[in-house]
Amino acid sequence: MAILQFEALSDHDPEPGDIGTYTYSADTDTYTTFLPTGSLTVPGAKHRAMLADYTGTKALSIDQMSLKYDMPRSWFEQYKRIHDWRHSSVPLTDEQILAAPDLDTLATETVLNARRHNITQSIADAEYKALRADAEKYRTFETTILEHFRELPAAPTEVPALKIGESSNPYALVVCPTDFHWGKHGWEDEVGETYNLKEARTRLFDRTQALIDRLSSNPEKIYVSVGSDWFHVDNDAGTTTRGTPQDMCASPAEILISGCQLAREHIDLLRQVAPVELISMPGNHDRMSTYALMMYLSAAYENCEDVSVTITSASRRYVTYGDNLLGFTHGDGLKRGNSLALLMANESKSDWGATSHHMWFHGHLHHQRMTEKDGVLIFQMPSLAGHDRYHYRSGYTMSAAGLAAYIIDYYDGYIGSFFAPVSHSEE
Repeated sequence: MAILQFEALSDHDPEPGDIGTYTYSADTDTYTTFLPTGSLTVPGAKHRAMLADYTGTKALSIDQMSLKYDMPRSWFEQYKRIHDWRHSSVPLTDEQILAAPDLDTLATETVLNARRHNITQSIADAEYKALRADAEKYRTFETTILEHFRELPAAPTEVPALKIGESSNPYALVVCPTDFHWGKHGWEDEVGETYNLKEARTRLFDRTQALIDRLSSNPEKIYVSVGSDWFHVDNDAGTTTRGTPQDMCASPAEILISGCQLAREHIDLLRQVAPVELISMPGNHDRMSTYALMMYLSAAYENCEDVSVTITSASRRYVTYGDNLLGFTHGDGLKRGNSLALLMANESKSDWGATSHHMWFHGHLHHQRMTEKDGVLIFQMPSLAGHDRYHYRSGYTMSAAGLAAYIIDYYDGYIGSFFAPVSHSEE
């Protein structure tokens, strides 16, 4: 309970005839009591609270009153004597009694005030008991435990020196611009942002550079996906592989030819950092175009030792790196109950048994997520693409667009990742 504060004693002594008396001002609701040492002015609410505390069934002692109201014991003794307070007194001031319209009303108010005061006092007593209990617990803790800790010998002050950027372990980087949707069209007035060939190219190169800037050393190898909805459409009709019409910002021929050229430029950018291995990941938008792109890249890098291309029509691809088995797939077509871990163990038996760390990388769902199931880490990779009418109208607008890179230690497996988001200022 908060301590009630009083106005200080006045600097001038009271007149001899005033000592031992008091006055009440109805205008300001204050009591001025003339003690031998000076006059003491108390607000009416505090005066009545003091009277309630000193009377009734839970009356406080003089020492308790002095402590609660921050008043010297001698002051309170004089104060209660001047106001004729006793423990047996009615907990009402003369002014309250005179202001009451009748005895019944006065009696009712007296009972109500007493009950309110008792409830308040009970709460205060409970709080005080709780504080005392907590204090006792801390005192016991301090004497039985803290003292023993203080007596223990000091811990050694020397710790090994940290060496930044000096790891000798080689590592690979997985950079898969899945769900890039080259050729997708998004009109800002309709979907909230612009997405076209120019914007897509800017996102791809800027975000790739942002990822590379965060590396403290060069990786031993970079794995890059090819396909995985790199193209937005898959035929001359401007539809996905299964025939769903799409909003396009260019003709299907322009999308295919310029997309092949862009993929080569992106690979040439990355091969400045480390040798690149291309992983085929046919998507549901570009299954046939992915095969064409792989044929193009295979011919383009036929005589390049730092770029490896394996042409395959399989929808899932497995590669080993050190003590790691990596699986790649776009992510569509799998039944909900299928386990990626069981597929990997069954389809790549020898490599599964020869490696300690197993990982899957997939796209398709346009937002990033990392889970661990059946001992396998599963990385769901984000999309760089902007929105089109379908995604906007379906409400698929809340995931952060960007490009991710995953760090795979040659011996220890997955050790970290970076994410380069597409910020609004860059759009």
